[in-house]
Amino acid sequence: MALFGALEALPLAEVLSLLSHKEGALEVWNLEGLPPTTLYLRGGRLVAVTHKGKPLPPLDAKSAVQSLLLAKKGNFEFIPGAKPPGGEPLNIPIEKILLFTVAQEDELAHYRPYLPHPEARFRIVGNAPEDESLKEFFHQALPLLKRGASPREVAQALRAHEDLIRLKFYKLLQAGTLERARADERSSPPVGVAQRLLSFLRTVWNR
Repeated sequence: MALFGALEALPLAEVLSLLSHKEGALEVWNLEGLPPTTLYLRGGRLVAVTHKGKPLPPLDAKSAVQSLLLAKKGNFEFIPGAKPPGGEPLNIPIEKILLFTVAQEDELAHYRPYLPHPEARFRIVGNAPEDESLKEFFHQALPLLKRGASPREVAQALRAHEDLIRLKFYKLLQAGTLERARADERSSPPVGVAQRLLSFLRTVWNR
């Protein structure tokens, strides 16, 4: 069964539903903020996810699929019979992915009014959260969060959908793990420059 098109017309969840019992590779590209990704299907299960032919480990593969399911723009093509590259098989039921999609969209719709701005910066102030799903994200984003980062920066670094990362930030804020960072002091002019500028302005004003 050959299948191709655009996500604007046929969302990924519907594509997976159509291919739920097919074997082959579903290539997805032209994604906003996300790299080209290939999903390998077999016997009603997702068995591998790759970026540029390289299999993703289970945690990264899960994050990639979650982001793809929210993509509104992009192109896809299914290649029947294509075999996955070597690596640890995922073995995730397609039905489970589809159920998760509904839950994910409902959760985002509920929290969207409260999500932080994509460019607002936050930093760590508490311990790692107890929630396992948040704990995974926390450790992935830890190097960025230590110095302060925005949801947009983390989304780009992790190659994840921006709204998903904003939701993670919101939950970490509620858990007391993050707080809004102060303005970056490095953006201020050095003291010597500021003093010289102030002296110049005083001279001009007193003329």
